[in-house]
Parts: sequence; structure tokens; C-alpha cells
Amino acid sequence: MSAPLAVALPDELLETIAERAADILAERTGTVDSWLTVAEAAEHLRCPKSRVYSLASTRPARIPVHRDGSRLLFRRSELDAWVVGGGGKRP
Repeated sequence: MSAPLAVALPDELLETIAERAADILAERTGTVDSWLTVAEAAEHLRCPKSRVYSLASTRPARIPVHRDGSRLLFRRSELDAWVVGGGGKRP
């Protein structure tokens, strides 16, 4: 039986591979506090996009939302905290 092939990789390449693997794992397990679109926020909250739009369009907004021009963005962690705190309670 032959010995396994040993390959020396530069430290910088190994670090890049490790960081990318960690990013992929965080995305798949939902542990990354990423920005979400309306569609992704609706999927995360298990509700229709129309409900997300409705909650975000009130003044003040009844859901934690950030605006990038006309685009609505949501932080996963803020949505989770919002739900734990009671979510979209009626005024």
C-alpha cells in the first residue's frame, strides 16, 4: 500500500479555504446575521411577502426594516428578536 500524497499549500490559500468553508457552513445553518430581501424575510418569517410589505410600510414601521433607496432590507437577528418580543402586534 502506498503512502498518501502530501501536498504543501501556502498558508494564505489554506486561510482562504478555511474562511470560505466557515461562510458556507454559517449560511447553511442560518447562523450568519445576513441582510435579507423582502422575499427572504417572508420565507424566514413563514408569511406572505404582502404581510412583510404591509408591516414595513406603516409609519413608524411595525417591523425592523432598513432602506437602501427604495429597496427594503432586513437583518435576520432583528427579525428574530422582533418575533420573540411579540412580533406584529396590532396598534
